Amino acid sequence: MTDPGSAKPAGAVTGLSHIAIAVRDAEPLAERLVAGLGAARAGEELIDGGALRVVFLELGPVTLELLEPRSPDHTVARFLEARGEGLHHVSLEVEDLDRALASSRGAGARPIDEVPRAGAHGTRVAFLHPKSLGGVLVELCQRDKETK
Repeated sequence: MTDPGSAKPAGAVTGLSHIAIAVRDAEPLAERLVAGLGAARAGEELIDGGALRVVFLELGPVTLELLEPRSPDHTVARFLEARGEGLHHVSLEVEDLDRALASSRGAGARPIDEVPRAGAHGTRVAFLHPKSLGGVLVELCQRDKETK
């Protein structure tokens, strides 16, 4: 018999996808994390039509994404202009993004993305506004079932 209190709600988080750090130039930080903490470079990708370079680092069980804007109009460039380098967002992995987004909205979290969009590595993502989540920008991330 299942304990009713242990059932996960629709769209529940299944794990930490990654932590993203906004930087003006990803190389110095990537090199420091590799040399100083033993991070392993795990590739890079240009997204948003080439306007954002994402450098992936594996640090133990944690994936870090270094976000380096390539266009002054990109949201990460505007973030850097307003706040400087640092934590950009925490990404939480979910099995069903549409349900997680609806569930979050129903619980009072304010979505930035009303409809999920394409993310790095073939994922689907949607962001939740930091003003509704303790000042932290949260990304909900669903991996393609074939790339899990």
